[in-house]
Amino acid sequence: MLLNKYIKYTFLATTITTLLTACAGSDGSNNSSTAPFAPKSISGAAVDFYLANATVKFDDCNGLTTTTDAQGKFSFDTTADCNNSAITITGGTDIGTGLPFTGTLKIKKTDLQNISNNDLVASPLTSLEYYLGSGDLQVVLNNLGLTTVTAANIKSFNPITDGSAKEMAVIFTLQQLATQIEDNFQAINKSDGSIALTQEQATQIAFSTIGSALKTQGKTLFDGSGKLQATALDEILTAAVTTAGTTINDPSIQIDPNIKGNINGNITQVSTAINTIVQSGGKGEDLQTALQADANKTTLDGIKESLKTPIYADFTLAGYSLAELKASTADTAKPLDLSYANLDTALTVNFKLNNTKSELTDTIKLGFKLDGSRGAAKENLDVIIHNIQVTFKQDGTILSAKIPSNTKVNIASTLKDVTQLEFITQTDIVINVSNGSIPLASVVSSSPTLQKYYNLYIDKLAVNDLVQASAYVLPITYTVDPALGLQNDTINVNGIQFQGSSLVAHFKLN
Repeated sequence: MLLNKYIKYTFLATTITTLLTACAGSDGSNNSSTAPFAPKSISGAAVDFYLANATVKFDDCNGLTTTTDAQGKFSFDTTADCNNSAITITGGTDIGTGLPFTGTLKIKKTDLQNISNNDLVASPLTSLEYYLGSGDLQVVLNNLGLTTVTAANIKSFNPITDGSAKEMAVIFTLQQLATQIEDNFQAINKSDGSIALTQEQATQIAFSTIGSALKTQGKTLFDGSGKLQATALDEILTAAVTTAGTTINDPSIQIDPNIKGNINGNITQVSTAINTIVQSGGKGEDLQTALQADANKTTLDGIKESLKTPIYADFTLAGYSLAELKASTADTAKPLDLSYANLDTALTVNFKLNNTKSELTDTIKLGFKLDGSRGAAKENLDVIIHNIQVTFKQDGTILSAKIPSNTKVNIASTLKDVTQLEFITQTDIVINVSNGSIPLASVVSSSPTLQKYYNLYIDKLAVNDLVQASAYVLPITYTVDPALGLQNDTINVNGIQFQGSSLVAHFKLN
């Protein structure tokens, strides 16, 4: 028996040794390791028209980015850690129009190591594929009237070199539609001043609503000649505004429903303008060249003007320009003169909403702080009005304004007769708009409570007193032009606060 056990153990040991030797080589080394990673060179292009100096981000590669060159091209060598990734392209300049690119191009997650021809093109079409998927993509391409591209070759199709001028015009107009939706929705603020929709959310809404509207057989966005179809465009914009509201999911944020009319007007003008050049025929690259020709300068200028989104500008206060207000200081030699006798009528605020194509309405949160001083004596009055609805004419000037019922107002003051309080308006209060200006006195007089405290404060002032007026404006749907150079600051009244564009001006009463 012992001999039998010995034989069994010896046989088992020999078998294991034989197996191990077979797995290793004759030298005992392990030859089963995989070959080292071989990098692959990828070339790419970013197309609205070509995007120069745009940022190309490899979404699944730990923040890895590169940049397109002056002709919209980029290159990339795959690595063991970055060979299968989605791609996002932002920024840069559209070399066809000369405008900054404020939209987004996407390419769905792709095996970069095994793409055909080592060539990759990001375009509005790949963005559609990213958000829509491949299932309905061919129907959408058919409904766009694109005949030289298929769902199978969409990531290698370059509309500038491979498409006709008419197809390039369609693709360019498509991207402008998506960008207009993105730009307008990214401008929407929450009640505390933070953005309501991220760039990714705005981009998804834009391309998802476009794709969803066009995935029905026969639902075209352009006719056979490339003319934009009004019904389909309106359907897309209506769905986009509705989806944005659902995504934000905040009853206090009121998206101006007229925003779709403004975008509609912009995109219709762009499509009409670029189609005047398309009549010359040729390829996509011919359209890009023609767009930059001196003969088409008027057409290009019209396209540029149409692609501007609504933005607040032209601020004045008490009749003084923004430059004068910024230059004022508390120093007795540099405050601006303000008539004490006409204080109510002089304190008027004026602003416009530039780049409007239709009548628009926005909700504004307004805060103001009045700090009066006479030597060492100081008194202040701080107010936040949480909802002022302002309607703008088609030329961007103010048509009307009101404080809706159920609007919250917060007040605080150093005056001993003023109780720090919060109250709710019981009815709609119409503000007296005069020549496109909103008198602050009219806002104050809209509420008996606010009027009482304002009068108490004003009665404390006298000729030669210094008054520092700080205004905080938070538009909900549209934005304040960054070129104005206004600071983004927080106003706090009894713990209630928001962040908005601010302006501090210094006056001396005379």
